[in-house]
Amino acid sequence: MSRSLKLLVAAGSILAAASCTPATVVNDTAPIPDTASSPAVTVSTDDEGVETTIAQLERDWVTAIVKKDAAALDRLLAEEFAGVSPTAHYYNKDMAIDDLAKGTYVVELMNLDDVSVNTYGDMAVAFASQEEKSRYAGADVSGHYHYTNVWAFRDGRWQAVASHGTRFDKGH
Repeated sequence: MSRSLKLLVAAGSILAAASCTPATVVNDTAPIPDTASSPAVTVSTDDEGVETTIAQLERDWVTAIVKKDAAALDRLLAEEFAGVSPTAHYYNKDMAIDDLAKGTYVVELMNLDDVSVNTYGDMAVAFASQEEKSRYAGADVSGHYHYTNVWAFRDGRWQAVASHGTRFDKGH
C-alpha cells in the first residue's frame, strides 16, 4: 500500500473517531495575528495546550496563504501532506505552495469563523470554518468553507498531514 494511501486511511480513521468525540471550540472572530513566520513548534502534552497550539497553527496557515508565505507553508505542511479541495481535487504540499507562488490561487481575504480541535496523543484533528474572497486559475472561488485538518506531532513540532475542504453556501 502506498504511503499516501496509508496516510489517507489513517486520517479517515481519525476523522471517524473525531466525529464521536467532544471538541474544544475556539472562537476566531478576532483579527488574525501575524504569526505565520514563527516556527510550528510546541512541547505541550496536555490536551488544552495542544488544542490552543493547533488553533494557532490553523490561524498561521490562513495567514501564510493570504500573505503568500511559502516558507511558512513549508513549515506547516508535512512532506507527505495530502489534501482534497472543496472542488474535489487532490493536492499535495508542493502543489499547495506552487499554486500560491505562481499566483494560481490568490486570496484577498480569509477569516476563520471558528476552530474546534480534538486531540489523540501525537495526532490532532481540527475543524475550521472560514469565509474567503479568492480566485483560483482566474475564476472567483470566494465563499464559505469548512475544513477538516489532521495534524501530527513529530520531531518536536506539529505539522498538517491531511486536509479536506467542503464549500457551504452560508456561514454560521
